[in-house]
Amino acid sequence: MASNYRGVNLMHAIPDVTGAFDMTCPAGTDIWDKPPSIHDFNAPLIYQSTTKDAFISATVTVSANFKDEFDQGGICLAIKAKDRTRWVKASIEVVHGVPGVCTVVKDDWADASLREMFDGWTQLVTVEVRLSDDGSLTVHAFGPNGQHASLREITWWGAIPGDTEIWVGPYVAKPAPNGEKGDFTAHFEGLSIKTR
Repeated sequence: MASNYRGVNLMHAIPDVTGAFDMTCPAGTDIWDKPPSIHDFNAPLIYQSTTKDAFISATVTVSANFKDEFDQGGICLAIKAKDRTRWVKASIEVVHGVPGVCTVVKDDWADASLREMFDGWTQLVTVEVRLSDDGSLTVHAFGPNGQHASLREITWWGAIPGDTEIWVGPYVAKPAPNGEKGDFTAHFEGLSIKTR
């Protein structure tokens, strides 16, 4: 199955993603856009290429020793239109020193929303991005004890042309804004990408 996947910004070979696997990144990596001039897309991503109309859902469970500010790992959808790259990412991310479930979307610029972990969660969550019946994307989180949270609806997904290329898969990033050193590794399992 790994042969169906490609990698960008990887420090290592693409692992066997049919079971549990790890992804590692160096400090100074991110997927983030912020005015006036930040355009970062240097985080490791393992992806399948599909199209907007073919995409149904992407799910993965992620865990790690999330400790430094903005350490993160989860699922990313990169929308590779000719005029620009937009993206959606759903992950665990450390914000103000505490891991939470973060959804970040980039249309013109990025904006983020954060949800605290449920009671009983430690540093493990299942994130899912899926197509809804009305043509929007929805983002969900599932805890280890069956908890569920609906995190985000992305309505502009429906306006993307159907043949637009989409990269879908797990990613890991360590922006290291405070100069933290060293690599960051996240653990993934249960990767599922569904297409038509």
